[in-house]
Amino acid sequence: MTSDFFNNIEKTISVNRLSTYKNHSNSNKATLVNYVLNAKISENFYFLLQNLEVALRNAIYDSFKNKYPNSDFFFLFETNARNRYKPRKEKHSVECWKMICGAKHNLTRRGITLNDGKIIAELNFGFWTKILLSTDNKYTNMWRKIFPLVFPNYVVQNSIDADRVVVGNVIDNIRDLRNRVFHYEPVFNQSNLTQVHTDIINVLGWIDKDLQSLSVMFDEFSFIQKEKNFIQNQLSKKDLPRKLKKKKFKKN
Repeated sequence: MTSDFFNNIEKTISVNRLSTYKNHSNSNKATLVNYVLNAKISENFYFLLQNLEVALRNAIYDSFKNKYPNSDFFFLFETNARNRYKPRKEKHSVECWKMICGAKHNLTRRGITLNDGKIIAELNFGFWTKILLSTDNKYTNMWRKIFPLVFPNYVVQNSIDADRVVVGNVIDNIRDLRNRVFHYEPVFNQSNLTQVHTDIINVLGWIDKDLQSLSVMFDEFSFIQKEKNFIQNQLSKKDLPRKLKKKKFKKN
């Protein structure tokens, strides 16, 4: 790999974006190894995080409807998504209600008809973790009823009140990694990657064992070192020709 090759990559991607990778490297080649490795790690986590996020939000909503079949989780009759929190009828905390209002506003602005499914998809992961970790009394009784449905395979250690905070903190830590992955930020240098990976697999199992099995089936986290060796070997080759041949590169 020539210096011109690296300089062109750095110019295109930007010095700032490569700076973190460069700070953890002792050569231009090592910088690109870390950059590509980061993408490969993120690629693997993306599938796991997607499964977790979709499963969690569906589990919370479905469990709520199971226990409160006549209650409106998102207040669809509130046609003006900009309406603020109304204590006399709102079941959510102020913070979560504002996030629901924001989701409604975004959907309405795009001309999308409001329904529960659309709002569930529009709300970000942070909304669902806030519901888990909220100390607002509005959620206490709800979680005592729905916790066993949301996490049917979780064994309560102390009490639902205490354990939902424990579970919430685990998921909130996962959310930090999720945000880095989904915003293309460096994760290769995170010291807790192995622990977060284990936590994701565990939480998936608490929600649904079959989804956990599917996730593990296609999980390649244990091959990260092999992936790094492959990247190093590729970057040790001569510069790629300007006109790339149409062939698939296979890992050795």
